[in-house]
Amino acid sequence: MKIIFNFLISISSLFISCKSENKNEVISSVHSASLQITVLHENNNHLLKPLSAVTVFLFLTEDDRTQNQNVKFTGTVNDSGKISFNKLPDEYYFIMTSHAVYGIKKSETATPNNSVSYEEIDY
Repeated sequence: MKIIFNFLISISSLFISCKSENKNEVISSVHSASLQITVLHENNNHLLKPLSAVTVFLFLTEDDRTQNQNVKFTGTVNDSGKISFNKLPDEYYFIMTSHAVYGIKKSETATPNNSVSYEEIDY
């Protein structure tokens, strides 16, 4: 019985010593998922070439994407048709890309923590 009592006291002491002094402190996990998107366009020779000037929108739900609301992240691809989103806090995104000439494309992908997801969008 004495061993159990000492064990409980030790655990309690450990818990109290680990407790934060700042009551407003929020402890959250570090997100390490990345999403790399490449946007390509098929030219007249049926070859896929990088497409620039494409805006990429990431949504958390299909409904948000459909209604074009609550954009979580956005950015524009570079001249190589690429964009990277790093340190993503969620694990699934509904993607919408928009180009002034070629219009809108939709896609979706999972982005599990500690991973890099690759998505290719072809116009």
